[in-house]
Amino acid sequence: MLSLTARLLVALSVVLGAFLSLTGYALDSAFQESARAAVRDRLQGYALTLVAATEVGPDGTIDIPTPIPVTRLNQRDSGLYARVVAQGQPLWVSPSLVTTRLSLPITVGRTELNFGERNSAAGEPLFELAYGVSWDEPDASKLYTVQVAENLESYNHEVSGFRHKLVGWLAAIALVLLAVQGVVMRWSLAPLRRAAQEIKSIETGSQEQMLGRYPQELRALTDSLNGFIRASRERLERYRHSLSDLAHSLKTPLALMRGAAEAGEKEQLGAMVNEQVSRMGAIVDYQLQRAATSGRTPLAKAVAVDVIANKIKTTLDKVYAEKGVLCDIEFVGGEVFHGDESDVYELLGNLMDNAYKWCRARVRLTIRAEDGGRFVLSVDDDGPGVEPSLAGRVFERGIRSDQSGGSGIGLAVVNDIVGAYGGALNVGVSDLGGAAFAVTLLQ
Repeated sequence: MLSLTARLLVALSVVLGAFLSLTGYALDSAFQESARAAVRDRLQGYALTLVAATEVGPDGTIDIPTPIPVTRLNQRDSGLYARVVAQGQPLWVSPSLVTTRLSLPITVGRTELNFGERNSAAGEPLFELAYGVSWDEPDASKLYTVQVAENLESYNHEVSGFRHKLVGWLAAIALVLLAVQGVVMRWSLAPLRRAAQEIKSIETGSQEQMLGRYPQELRALTDSLNGFIRASRERLERYRHSLSDLAHSLKTPLALMRGAAEAGEKEQLGAMVNEQVSRMGAIVDYQLQRAATSGRTPLAKAVAVDVIANKIKTTLDKVYAEKGVLCDIEFVGGEVFHGDESDVYELLGNLMDNAYKWCRARVRLTIRAEDGGRFVLSVDDDGPGVEPSLAGRVFERGIRSDQSGGSGIGLAVVNDIVGAYGGALNVGVSDLGGAAFAVTLLQ
């Protein structure tokens, strides 16, 4: 497969070839028109010279003294011919017109010209000019036609010479332009080659991200690539930390169950196992969710937050149907979020479930988009709220907003998701009287 440089060179060569071909055609056509005009002017000059040299006798006879002022008309078969015709009859012919027979000229009026390309009686192509003249002013009926003709040899030679020069010049111009295009393209594509080299260096581990300074047209691409690299490394770090935390967190429950089994306390073993298995299940769920969080990534797809919010509301209305919760959802230009759909489900699901759980009768979800790519979610309820002493710890795993110990992980998962998006999570007092959770995400 051809490289990008080769493809561009081929495309530019085709365009250049088409342009130069059209240019050559236009110049050739213009030169032919110019050459024909020159022939016309020359033949007209010959005709006027003959008119000036002509002597008309009293009986209407025509006499042009020899030698004729136009040298070629004195030479036999010189390619330039002339004659004077009246009423279809030749009255005078040039010495050059010996073997060649001209067709009768087209009838023209007095002082009128007719120029064109016609064939002789033998079929030879000629440029012919017919000029109408009358020497007897009072008697306009005595009209004569001066007919001058020239073969195409000189014209064809002139056009052929021009075409050879034109092709040579256009070919030279094409070669120069192709060379210039090659240099310009190589210079223009240098940033792409440098970017490809940096990507290879990243793949081999010799550098961590793209460091070169690139033109504005490529900067968005290189910044996105760096963003992908950072997001991938952050995700890998989350996987490693989650696995490490998971292994560490499971040690205590396993040790307790092992100790109970070794002590032979059959009465307490069943309760111990159930308690620790539930605890381990919560730990596993938390760590898996933490590891699966996508976080902020470049070129993330658009997620319809309004659709997700309404789906969660419908589900929670059924789960908490006995409470008759009134949930209001307000959107302020923030119906779309650029991120991972599962992260949005998890974040909204945990916050809204927490609000439904602790509210008395009302929940309010406000979603708005702000300048600078900030996406803000606010979940308010009219419940008991969060104790000030727990405001800084409520997002830790194992701490619940009702101040009771437990293995709740909902708000901890929310905190991890917000951190993955480089955002902020705050809890305060709502104007509804309960808790107000404010989430700011960067998209």
